Amino acid sequence: MIGRPARREATAPGRWEVPGVDAAALELARHVEAALPQLSSPSAARWERWLAPLAEPLRDGEPAAVAAAGRRVRAAFGVGESVAQALPPAEALALRDAADALLRAIARHEAKRGER
Repeated sequence: MIGRPARREATAPGRWEVPGVDAAALELARHVEAALPQLSSPSAARWERWLAPLAEPLRDGEPAAVAAAGRRVRAAFGVGESVAQALPPAEALALRDAADALLRAIARHEAKRGER
């Protein structure tokens, strides 16, 4: 209609506006980058290809890209085949825990947004 302002869609906050998610994403990016050199053997090349593109969106991506990257890292810990088989146990556990921490931070943020 003429004279009416356009309806503005609600936008997601920038990642810097959600410090818990931002900190968890940066922590997961550090763990992904630390795991990559250990995945350079031919038997682990699949996991290197899987994880390598995820560090950048975790470091500097939009909130949707951060969430997608976090889910993809967590998906690497499958029931049958798992990145944990290609990493030292302590490194695999740290990577998995960092992915879980990010996904929990995102879920907490989304739950708080839903309460408003």
